[in-house]
Amino acid sequence: MPDRFDLDPGSLVGRAVAAAREAVDRADPPAVDRAYREAVALAPEDGTRDALAVDHAAALLELGAASAALARCDEYLREAGGAHPGLLLLRAEIRGSVGDHGGAAADAVALRGLGGPSSDGDRARVLRVEALAAADRGEFDLADRAWERAGAAFRAVGDDAGVAIVDRDRLAAAVRLGDAGAVSAVVSAAAPRTVADHLLLAAALRRDLRYEEALHVVVSCVADTVVDPALRLPLLREIVVLLWATRQEAAVARLEPLLREAVADSPDPVAAGEDLDGLFPDTPPGGSGSTRFGRRIEEARRLLVAARLDEAEALLVELRDLARAERDVAGWHLVAGEVELARHRHGGDDASLRQAVLHLDTAAERAGTTALAEIRVVALRLSGRASFALGDEDRAGDRWIEAHAVEERVAERQVTDQVRVGMLLSAPDEHDERVRAAAEAVDRHGAAASAAVVVAMETARGATILGSVLPEAEGFARTPPRLRDLHGAWRWLGEQTRDLPRSQVVWMVHATPHRVHHAVIGRGALHHLSVALDRTALWRAVDELMACWTEGLLDEAIASGDFDGSLARIADHLDVGAVLDLLPRGVRRIALVAGGVLAGVPFAAMTVPGTAELVCHRYALSDLPCLSARRPLRLRSAARRGDRALLVSPPGTDLARAADLPGRVVLESERVTPDEVRAALESRSHHQVRIDTHGCYDHADPTGSWLRLGPEGAEGRVRPDQLQWMDLRGCGTFVLGACETGMALPRGRDERVGFVRAAIHAGAASVVAATWIADAPVAAAVLDRFDRYLRYLPRDVALQRAQLDVARGAWDPPADLEHPHHPARWACWVVCGASDRQTGAGPVRRLLRRELDRRRHRAADRSP
Repeated sequence: MPDRFDLDPGSLVGRAVAAAREAVDRADPPAVDRAYREAVALAPEDGTRDALAVDHAAALLELGAASAALARCDEYLREAGGAHPGLLLLRAEIRGSVGDHGGAAADAVALRGLGGPSSDGDRARVLRVEALAAADRGEFDLADRAWERAGAAFRAVGDDAGVAIVDRDRLAAAVRLGDAGAVSAVVSAAAPRTVADHLLLAAALRRDLRYEEALHVVVSCVADTVVDPALRLPLLREIVVLLWATRQEAAVARLEPLLREAVADSPDPVAAGEDLDGLFPDTPPGGSGSTRFGRRIEEARRLLVAARLDEAEALLVELRDLARAERDVAGWHLVAGEVELARHRHGGDDASLRQAVLHLDTAAERAGTTALAEIRVVALRLSGRASFALGDEDRAGDRWIEAHAVEERVAERQVTDQVRVGMLLSAPDEHDERVRAAAEAVDRHGAAASAAVVVAMETARGATILGSVLPEAEGFARTPPRLRDLHGAWRWLGEQTRDLPRSQVVWMVHATPHRVHHAVIGRGALHHLSVALDRTALWRAVDELMACWTEGLLDEAIASGDFDGSLARIADHLDVGAVLDLLPRGVRRIALVAGGVLAGVPFAAMTVPGTAELVCHRYALSDLPCLSARRPLRLRSAARRGDRALLVSPPGTDLARAADLPGRVVLESERVTPDEVRAALESRSHHQVRIDTHGCYDHADPTGSWLRLGPEGAEGRVRPDQLQWMDLRGCGTFVLGACETGMALPRGRDERVGFVRAAIHAGAASVVAATWIADAPVAAAVLDRFDRYLRYLPRDVALQRAQLDVARGAWDPPADLEHPHHPARWACWVVCGASDRQTGAGPVRRLLRRELDRRRHRAADRSP
C-alpha cells in the first residue's frame, strides 16, 4: 500500500488507515472494508477523503474482492454525483476484471467526458480498458493498437508492472484466437494462483482441445479458491462450455439453476443473461442488442432454429463484413451453410444445396487449425449431408469420414476412457450418418424407402468375414446398392432373404447417438422402427451389465438384482417390446444382427414387456455378423450336415454324460495335444466338433486368449489366430465349451476378432460359444442337452430348448451352486452363424429321434 497520506498516526483517521493496512497485509478483505469505511467517514473534505475512497476500492480489488470493490466504487460515485475521474477509472478496471467489458467501456467514455485521465499512467490504464473492450467485441485490430499505445505509455512512466499486465492481456487475446504459441506459453507457465489465472489456463487447454484437463482446472479453482461472487458466472460458464465439449449434457442441466443465480450477481445481468443464452441451443431468439460478433452469430443461429430464415439471412448479410478473425469467418460461413440447408428443407431447390456446400466447405477450410476443430467437424458433417442430398454419396461419405476422424483425434486428447468413449459415442460416424439419411427418406417417402435403411445398417456391419465364408464362390462379395437406389435396395434385400424360413425373421439393430433403428425382415416383409436414444446412456447400461459377469461378481449381481436391472435398462433404451410387437404370427426364430455396443448383449434373457416371460420362451435366437453372411453360411451348413461328432477333452474334463451319444468319437487321453486335434480335424470326417476344455480370456488383449487342447503349459494352448488356421471345412457345428469364448475384440468396421470368428474363418458353418463366464455344471447341462436336441432340431431351437430345460429345473444342479436356474447362468451361450439344422437325417428319422428323446425324458421324470 503506497504511503499517499500525511496523516497523524494518533488521529482517528490515522488509526483507521493503519488498521486497514494491517488487514491488507494479512489478506483479510472484510477487515479492510470495515477499516477503510471508517477512515473515509472520518476523513476531511480536503481531498483526503476522495483519495481514501480510491484506495479503499483498490485494496479490495488487490485482494480479489471484486464485488465489494465494485460496490464501494458505486457507493462513492453516487456520493460524488458520478464526477470522480479516479473512481471512474478504477471502476472501469474492476468491471473489466470480472468480464463486464461493456460497462468498463462506458466508464472510459464517461471519464473522457470529464476531461480524460490526469496523468500518463492513468492514460495508459484507460487505453488498456478500451483495448479489453474492443477485444471483447471481436475488434482485435483496434484492441491491438490500443494495447500498443498503453504499453508505450506504461513504459514512458517506468511502470513495469503495467507493461506486464498489458502483455498478459495480449497473451489472453492470442489464446482466444487460438494462436498455438500463446496456447503453449500459457499451458507451460507456472501453476495458476488467481481465478483469472485458472480461467486463462482453462481457455488455453480448451483451444488445444484438452477439454477434460481444462475442466479439471476450473473445477479445482471452484473447490480450492475463494471465488468472488462477481467471478462465479465466468467460472460456471467455462465449466458448462467444457461439459458440452465433453458431452456431459446431464451435468449441464444440473448446473443451469446455479448459472441463472450467478447472472443476478454479475455486474451487468442483462448482458450476462444474453451471454448465458448462447450456451443453451434451445434458447429462443431474443433480439439481442449486443455488438459482440459471437453473440450476434448465435442470434442468427437461434433465428434459424426458430425457422425465421429471412431474419437469419438478413442478420448474416449485416455481419458478413464484420467477420475478421478466422474463427468469426469460419463461424459465419457455417451458419450461412445451415441457412441454405434449411431453405432446401423448406422447399428450396438444388441451388440452395450447392450454396450450402460452398459455404460449409469454406467453413471447414477456414477452420483448419487445432483451435477451430469444433467448427470444422460440424461443417464437414453438414457438407456431407448436403452432398448426399445432391446425390453424391461418395463425397458425402468422404466428408463424414473426415469429420469423425477429427472427432477421434479430439477424443484422443482427453484423459480418461470414460470421457473419450462418451465423446465418441455421442459423435455420429459415417455409418450413423448413412442410416440417418436413409431414415429421413422413410420420413419423406414412407415404407417404400425402408429397404435403404437396411442397406445402410448392413454397410455399418463388418464384411471382411465374407471372404472366408465362401471364398470359392463368386457372387457373395457384399455389393449393396446406393442408398438412393430404392429399387436396387429392394432387389438386394430380396436376394439376401429369398430362402429365409417363414418361421424366422432377421432382426437388425443399429444405435446412432440419438436414435436406435430396428429392421425386422421376414419372408416378403420388412418393418422399420426408429426410437429416440441416448447412446451414451445405453453404453453405460451395457457396461454395467458386463461388470456383472466379471469373474467372482456374478453371484452377487444375481442376488442383488444388478444383472436383471442392467438388462432391463438396455431393453428399455432399445424399446424391445415395440420390436416384438412387429413380429408376424408364426415366427418362432430370430437371427440377430447387432454390433457396436450391443454385441454380446443377451437378448434371449430380456423380459417380454408386460409379461413374466423371457424372449427365449417365445423365440429361438441366433447371431449373424451381417445380413450378407446369412446365405453363404446357410449354404456352407447344407454341405456339412451329418451326425458324426468329435468330442475333444484334455485331461481333467468330466465326460461321463457328454460322450454317450451315438456316432461320437472321443479324443481324450493324458497325451492329447493340439497336433492330434489338428490331425483329427484335417480328416474332415466330423460334422460336429465339441471342445470341452478350460481356457483363458485376456481382457487386455483378446488376441492373447487361449484354449487348452493339451497338457499344461504353452505347448498345450491354442490362440484364436492358431485356431483360425485349423481345418474345420468338414464341420457344420463347432461348440466351444470353455467360458468367454464368445467374447471378441472390436477391430475396424465393427469386425470382432476372437474364437468365434476364427472358427468360421477355419470353415465352420456355425459356432456355439459363451459370451461370459459359464459355470462348469451349467455348461455341461446346456451343451449336453444341446447335443441331443441337435439330432432333430435346428441349431437355434436346440439351444433354446437346452437353455429352457436348465431354466425350468430339468437337471440336477450341485448343492453349492446358488441361483442355478437364473438366466445369468445359461444365457451366455449363443449360436453364431448358420442356425438351420445340423443333422442330415430326413423328416421321418428326425421325428423318431424326437419321440425317443421324449420317452427318455419321461422315463427320467424330466420334460423336454
